[in-house]
Amino acid sequence: MKQLPEGLLLVDKCAGVTSHDVVAQVRRLTGQRKTGHAGTLDPFATGLLPMMLGRGTRLIRFLPSSPKVYQGTLQLGRTTSSDDVTGETLTEHGGRLPDGDGVLQAAGKLTGLIRQVPPAVSARKVDGERMYRRARRGETVEAPATEVEIFEFSLSPTDSPAIWSFTAQVSPGTYIRALARDLGAALECGGVLASLKRTAIGPFRVEDAVPLPEWARPEQVPDLAEHVTSLDHLPLDLPSLQIENQRDAGLFLSGGRLDLGNRAGTGPQFRVTGPDGTLLGVGEDNGGVLQPRVVLPTPDSPACPG
Repeated sequence: MKQLPEGLLLVDKCAGVTSHDVVAQVRRLTGQRKTGHAGTLDPFATGLLPMMLGRGTRLIRFLPSSPKVYQGTLQLGRTTSSDDVTGETLTEHGGRLPDGDGVLQAAGKLTGLIRQVPPAVSARKVDGERMYRRARRGETVEAPATEVEIFEFSLSPTDSPAIWSFTAQVSPGTYIRALARDLGAALECGGVLASLKRTAIGPFRVEDAVPLPEWARPEQVPDLAEHVTSLDHLPLDLPSLQIENQRDAGLFLSGGRLDLGNRAGTGPQFRVTGPDGTLLGVGEDNGGVLQPRVVLPTPDSPACPG
């Protein structure tokens, strides 16, 4: 029986498909039903979309997630229902657009820690329901502002005074559409996101990702399994802890607790490996005791001691 790939696959998403569409495509191309993604991209956006396959889906929340780096363009002089060019136009600025110095000064004020209101058309939940679903019903909903960090928001002019190219480095949870909207609001002319490409998340780079054409057939793409980083080599955003003997490794995989010894207080969570470096899962420091949180047993895993 063919062994299905497990681990991390970096995909370069094309425009016009949802992140869920990419999940379905990877499932079809690899045969691996257990597939999930880290960090949703809007349908019109392109770029880096990390995918986790097999048992790796249980580790998505432990992947490095900051900073997220984007490149794109924004359009001044317009507002839309979605804060990007795909939405319904709400207002158009009929006057003179701000000069370059004014745009750059306004962008500078949107860096650092800021409070950001998510776009009305977004996956953020309000009262247990995603905002885009309520927006489709014509409801006016505004989510509370959340604190995000903008590490960099650098803009460059183009041949059109309305179009600016940008690079943004941001914390998880930041909406680039909202950044374009808020810049336009600060300039009192309106602003929307015109194009977007995610180029990096933490250590992951789009240059290392596999391009997936829309609805590609298996013969149109490389063997995706060859591009999967195995579970044992996942760069989890956690300190490592190696269990030194097979007996304790089996105990951990069976949900047993282990004394952390001198590693107590150095967590709070650990990337736990066995004596041979095999990834066993994620454990948590629970009062000086290693408590399993995610375990990754295989048919060949060491058995729990009797």
